[in-house]
Amino acid sequence: MARWSRMRRIAGVTLAATVVLGAGVAQAGGGTVKASNYTFKPGTITVQKGQKVTWNWVNGRHTVTFVKGTYDKTLNKSNPSRSRTFKRAGTFKYYCRFHRALGMKGKVVVQ
Repeated sequence: MARWSRMRRIAGVTLAATVVLGAGVAQAGGGTVKASNYTFKPGTITVQKGQKVTWNWVNGRHTVTFVKGTYDKTLNKSNPSRSRTFKRAGTFKYYCRFHRALGMKGKVVVQ
């Protein structure tokens, strides 16, 4: 009985640490990035192969434009959400065409 209780406490601490540190941890089912105030939050998101990342518009007018490839989608009031499924491992860098000079860029790490 004491062993089961200790295992439940360890699992609870592990879950709490995952929630607190979640920005850099691969997320179950994919992840979400918010585009707001000249930033993508989180700036780096980690997902597993085959998972989807969704970018959500908060304010302004932005794009999700990948450095390599042809993915270039606008985020605005008319198009508040865009998604992409990542089928291979790697690091995929992207930016906002309108605000790149202001440092609006991000990265998807696919494991």
